[in-house]
Amino acid sequence: MGANLGSNRGNKKRRVISDINITPFVDVLLVLLIIFMIAAPMMTSGVDVTLPKGAGEPNDDKIHPIAVSIKPDGSIFIEEESVKLSSLSSKLMEITKNDLNSKIYVQADQTLDYGRVMDVVKTINLGGFSQVILVTELVQ
Repeated sequence: MGANLGSNRGNKKRRVISDINITPFVDVLLVLLIIFMIAAPMMTSGVDVTLPKGAGEPNDDKIHPIAVSIKPDGSIFIEEESVKLSSLSSKLMEITKNDLNSKIYVQADQTLDYGRVMDVVKTINLGGFSQVILVTELVQ
């Protein structure tokens, strides 16, 4: 009888648990979400200018935008580098590696003369870039 108990114990089938424990997966996703929520505002670049108010949908481009900023005194910046109007097109060609389909975001201070903004946009267009976007502050 004692031998029978041992053999009976060895014949038990082990059940495989096929349930997925999703809790660690959700924890990792929440941590990544928090990290990207904190890091995303830090990824924008450019010079601080007071943008005019405008209506429209926010743009969610997957690529890094090229920001051309115009300060109230009329000085022009690509990202954070100061450039002259005459060398603006060549600098943009250098940054985009001659990709004329790149989107160029123009951020101009609201107190700036409209003619100065149009001079910058015209120079960018004459350089071959057709996707020039004027940036405004979203009204809520």
